[in-house]
Amino acid sequence: MIKVFTAHTNEIDDEEKALGEILEQLDPSRLLRHSLGLLYYHPDFSGTGIMKKLYERLKFPVVGGTTSISTVPGVTAFINLTITVLTSEDCAFTAVASEPLGEDPFQPLEKICKTILRENPEGMDRPEMFYIVTPYLKTIPGDEYIAALDATSGGVPIFGLSVFTDDVESRNIRTYFNGQEYADVFILAAFWGNLKPRFFRSTIPEERMLSYRAVITDSYKNRVRRINGIPALQYLETTGLSRDGKLLGISSFPIVLHSGDNSRLIRTIYRAEEGELLCSGAMPIHASLGISFCDRDFVIISAAKTAKETIECLAAAPEAPGSIALAVSCAARGWTLGTEFFSEIRELTAQFKDNLPYQFVYSVGEFCPVPDKNQRCGNYFLNYSLCICIL
Repeated sequence: MIKVFTAHTNEIDDEEKALGEILEQLDPSRLLRHSLGLLYYHPDFSGTGIMKKLYERLKFPVVGGTTSISTVPGVTAFINLTITVLTSEDCAFTAVASEPLGEDPFQPLEKICKTILRENPEGMDRPEMFYIVTPYLKTIPGDEYIAALDATSGGVPIFGLSVFTDDVESRNIRTYFNGQEYADVFILAAFWGNLKPRFFRSTIPEERMLSYRAVITDSYKNRVRRINGIPALQYLETTGLSRDGKLLGISSFPIVLHSGDNSRLIRTIYRAEEGELLCSGAMPIHASLGISFCDRDFVIISAAKTAKETIECLAAAPEAPGSIALAVSCAARGWTLGTEFFSEIRELTAQFKDNLPYQFVYSVGEFCPVPDKNQRCGNYFLNYSLCICIL
C-alpha cells in the first residue's frame, strides 16, 4: 500500500521560507519505510538552491525536472514548485541517474537499467513499473529511450515524461536527481512490490481527422524527408500547413501515425530544417499518416473524458481504489489552450479532488503503456496526449 503526500510553494526569493512551506505540508515524521519524491518546478526556481536543500532535508530519492506548469491539490499559482511523495512499508522505490547522453543513448540507458535491476530490494524479482524523466534532446526520439529500456528489462511498463520549459531556445531545460540539476542526464526510478499500476490516455477520434492520408517515403529517425514521394514541406503545402517553406500553426495540427501493428501514435512537428520536418518521435518509412485538427475545445473535452474514464475504472474496482493519479500532458495541448492554460487542469481537478491526490505536469513527450489490438500492453512514446497512471 502506498500513502501519498503533496506539497507546493511559489516562494522563490526566500529559500528557508520555501523549505518551511514544503516541509510543513509533507511532515517527514509521517513518512514510512520507503519513499520517493517526484519534483517539478518552473524554470525560475532553477539554480536557486531550494531543490538541493530540500533533498538534504528529505534524505530519500527525489526525481523530476523543469516544466511550464505543474500542479497538485491546492495550487493556484502559475510559477510554482510541486512535490509528490510516495511512501510505503511494503512497496519500495529505487532511482538512478545516467551518464550524460550523447547521440546514441543506448549504452548509458542500458547501464542504468542493469544497475537498477540489480538493486532489487528485499529479494523483489522485478519492478512493477519504471518512472522515467528524460532531457529534451532534439536529436534523440523518445522511442529510442523505450527501445533501450525494453531490450534490457524485458518490457517493464514505462510511465513518465520529457521535461521542458517555454524557453524557445531550450537553454534552461533540466532534469533533477537528488539535489542536482542536469541538462543531458536521464533519470530512472523503479517501483517494486505489490503494485498494479493502471494506465489511461487520451486519443484523437476519427471524426477529428482531416481527409488527408499519406505515406512517409523517406525518413531518418525523427526527420521526415519525403511524403508521398515528394519533399515533406511541399506535401504540407498541399494541406495548407506550410507556406514558403515555413510551418503554419503546427502545434494545433497533430500528426497521427498508423503503423503496421494497427497502433495510432501521435506526433508533433517542432521545426522545419533544410526542407525536412523534425518531429517529436520516430517517423518510420512506410507508415501512413493523417492530420488532425485539435482546438481548445478538443483539449478540454478530451481531458474531461480521460479523467472520467479513470474515475469510472476506479469505481468499478473498489478493492483497488488507487493512491495517486500521476498525470502528464503534452505542452502542445497547453499551447492550444492559449490564455486559458489552466482549463485542462481544471477538468482533472474536478474529477480527482474528492477521489484521490494527483500531480499534473506538462511535458514535450509522454511515456505510457498502450494496449494493442489484442489488449497486450507495449511501451510507447506519445505526443499531444494526456496520460494518467493510477498507483
